[in-house]
Amino acid sequence: MRCLARLALLLAALAAAATAEETAQPKAPAKKPPEGWKREGFELSNPSSGFKVRLSGYLQADFRSYQDWQVGDGTDDTLRYEEFEWRRLRIGIDGEWRRVSFEFDVDPAFEDDDELKNAWLGVRASRELQLRGGHMKLPLSPEFLTSASKTDFVERAALVTSLGASRDWGGLVEGELGKALEYSAGVFEGDMRTSQNRAETTAVGRLVLKPAPWFDLGGSYSQGDVVADPETPGFDTSPKGLDGTSGTGYRFFPGVYVNGRRQRWGVDARLQGGPVAVWGEFLEAREERKGQGPTLEDLPDVRGRGWSATAAWLVTGERKTRTIRPRRGLFEGPGAIELAARYEELWFDDVSNEGFEAAGSRARNIRPAGLKTITGSVSWWPTKFLRFQGNVLVERYDDALRAPEPGKQGNYVSLVGRAQVHLP
Repeated sequence: MRCLARLALLLAALAAAATAEETAQPKAPAKKPPEGWKREGFELSNPSSGFKVRLSGYLQADFRSYQDWQVGDGTDDTLRYEEFEWRRLRIGIDGEWRRVSFEFDVDPAFEDDDELKNAWLGVRASRELQLRGGHMKLPLSPEFLTSASKTDFVERAALVTSLGASRDWGGLVEGELGKALEYSAGVFEGDMRTSQNRAETTAVGRLVLKPAPWFDLGGSYSQGDVVADPETPGFDTSPKGLDGTSGTGYRFFPGVYVNGRRQRWGVDARLQGGPVAVWGEFLEAREERKGQGPTLEDLPDVRGRGWSATAAWLVTGERKTRTIRPRRGLFEGPGAIELAARYEELWFDDVSNEGFEAAGSRARNIRPAGLKTITGSVSWWPTKFLRFQGNVLVERYDDALRAPEPGKQGNYVSLVGRAQVHLP
């Protein structure tokens, strides 16, 4: 905890110092770097040798309030109970040297094996062919591929966190074919290194078609095998199926026992122009249940499906890009302000509806469970180093027996806020 606090203070101090340097009048003469070297903000480069390195990082603090519903006592570990949480403290470096690129960052806010985030090395043979290897995100969902410091909402869509892949060790081949097509394909040791639900060797591929500068159309696919824990006397096995988790962290569908192939496929589209962007995503995950019945018989595959639709508008007129930079800082104007709204649905079932519906982890006919969520968001960047977010989540569960308060199927309203300091 002391280490986290010290790093948090360091990151905040760096941002504050840079802000003060940017706004101070008059500016003190900059110290000249060594011959051939150039410094700009937190980036150091040597154009003559093609070398560039940049310090990156961000600190996020989250605030929560659950309205008119019982959160619980925290013993079931299915909700984010804390009203205040140091959510992330990401710090690292990235850069390039000629045809070689690299990235390394960690997050001390996480414990044990989850501290490591990105650690990869890449080589660019041409614009059409680049190789990358190490610990990184699987290229499946465009929302997950977006940094948590740049998403339009405090929490990613439930379909992304429940059905999508995460980070793992592996290698990628990627590139651009002309101006209209991007591709990436790779093989990883698994699909989510720090999860007990991890699949084994996983292949993944993604294509993005860009028929116009304002329109992207993407498609993704992944496949790997999940190996169930052996049934050993005196050993309590755990299901390795994917969980259904809401934006508040409530697990409305506990994963069931699975064994065999895990497949994911998804499509996404994005339209963007000026200060406005509209996009949507669909994702499906399907898992086999070989030998997972009460008498070790095969069971019908379990399937999770979800989709989301989002719209965002920078009311202060900045161009909607991945990195938002205010036209005028706090002392010269309002900064940058964005309004966003998202609607999403996520549900789980098996592929066969034969027999009696049950909620057990080895049920033949799984009782369906679904979630619908509306999220409204306002974001404010008073300077390029600071961001404040406020979200309202309205969740509704299809199965009242699996809702946070069993029997209450109505709306569950939550308020979430975030303060973020980041290095641009």
